[in-house]
Amino acid sequence: MVQKYLKLNEHQKSLFWLLVIGVVAFIGMCPFFFFYEDKGYSYPMGWLLGTAAELLSFYTIIKMSEALLPTGENPNPGNPARIIIFVALRFLIYIVVLVIAAICTWTDWFGGFDMFNFWTTFAGLLPVQVLLVIRQLKAKRITR
Repeated sequence: MVQKYLKLNEHQKSLFWLLVIGVVAFIGMCPFFFFYEDKGYSYPMGWLLGTAAELLSFYTIIKMSEALLPTGENPNPGNPARIIIFVALRFLIYIVVLVIAAICTWTDWFGGFDMFNFWTTFAGLLPVQVLLVIRQLKAKRITR
């Protein structure tokens, strides 16, 4: 298994760690399903929604960087339309997910559907930014 991990490229390693963080936190929140009386299920489900949106947004970051930077498959980068589309799509994902979680947390618009907690959904979106900063700091340290 370690050999498979070492063969992954940087994007795949980042996706792997985002998935590991999401799964470990979800498992850590699973007791809320059983031991928290009032809407306990909304905490782990909110985290799951945030993690799914986070993985989709990271995919848009990967596609945007492929459109922006030269690679073997894309020797002529700088397609502004693709860059704008992927940036807009990422922020649209964030907005839609947070609005759905806010409606589920604070209103009855969905007929009492309260599956997602806003705060855990928001927290589920954060690991991608933290991971990107850590990987960038690691890359800076290696190049020095």
